[in-house]
Amino acid sequence: MSHNQTHHAHRVVEAFKDKLSQSGVAHVGEHHFKELELLIESALSAALVEELESASDKADLFARELRKSAETFQG
Repeated sequence: MSHNQTHHAHRVVEAFKDKLSQSGVAHVGEHHFKELELLIESALSAALVEELESASDKADLFARELRKSAETFQG
C-alpha cells in the first residue's frame, strides 16, 4: 500500500481517537486502533483501484474512438 493511504488512514484514526474520552481510547486499545487503521487503508486502496480502473476504461474507449476517427478521416 502506498505511503499516502497509510498516512491518511493514520490521520483518520487519530481524528477518531480525539473524539473519544481517554477511558474510551484505553478501552478500545491500541491493537484495535491499528486494525482500524489497516481497514481504512485497505478501503482507501480499493477505492483508488476502482477509480483507476474506471479512468483506464475511459482512456481506452477514447483511444479506440480516436483511432477509428483517424482511420476514417477524409482530409
